[in-house]
Amino acid sequence: MTKNYELDNDLTRAGARAGAYRDFNSTAVAAGRVAPQGPRPVAFDGLLTNKILTRLPGEDFARLLPHLEPVELACDENLYFLGDPPDFVYFPENAVVSHLHVLSDGGTIEADMVGREGLTGLSAVFNCDSPDRWTKVTIGGSALRVRAEVMREEFALCGGMQQSILAYASARLAHVAQRAVCNGLHSVEQRCCSWLLMLHDRAGEARLPLTHERIARHLGTRRAGITELATTLRARGHISYSRGLIRVTDRRGLEASACECYGLQSRSLARGN
Repeated sequence: MTKNYELDNDLTRAGARAGAYRDFNSTAVAAGRVAPQGPRPVAFDGLLTNKILTRLPGEDFARLLPHLEPVELACDENLYFLGDPPDFVYFPENAVVSHLHVLSDGGTIEADMVGREGLTGLSAVFNCDSPDRWTKVTIGGSALRVRAEVMREEFALCGGMQQSILAYASARLAHVAQRAVCNGLHSVEQRCCSWLLMLHDRAGEARLPLTHERIARHLGTRRAGITELATTLRARGHISYSRGLIRVTDRRGLEASACECYGLQSRSLARGN
């Protein structure tokens, strides 16, 4: 079962760093409410969109099928946190998951995101130490999950799953490297437009449930700057927004305002998967 985390435990595990994780479920903990439960099991409709699963050879997929559990991932749900070994590997369908790094002052920034092109929990598949990062659901939706030990056994068979995962891992390394370049060299406007386009690609929906605060958390910038930028993008007709919801209304306009990293990352993922 996916673990739930409380703010006090997180601060303890991080060495009681001042101000760390100030936005991590703080309202619920302060009010004494229980944190949300993990991914909710749902009925499997038999339709797959995850590219790693759909491209498996028939024999490999048939072997994995009894272990696939369809779940619904809630927006802002925590899948893995700060070095915890993953119990499950998740294959997003229309959900989008982000890997966030948490800084000592409580700030965060996204390293990469995963949608239907990939999976989460690579460290569990490779049986190596878990990275010290926060894995969080950015866009809620459906996914399939498999217990980590089952995935390790499947990977060790050196079949189609291993080939698919190695190709995806290579593409994701390129994605992470490009995001590092992007975060260091490009403006907040360019990065935000690229980020919205990447989310749009993976979610498959024009309507994205996002607040300015959540966007700022992923881009490692101030909320006030995101509010100003959203107003500018809306004035150009690229997006529309209401409280907690952004709609992409002009993809070409967003692409023109995005940095070159969006195209490079999209092509890298397409090649690797």
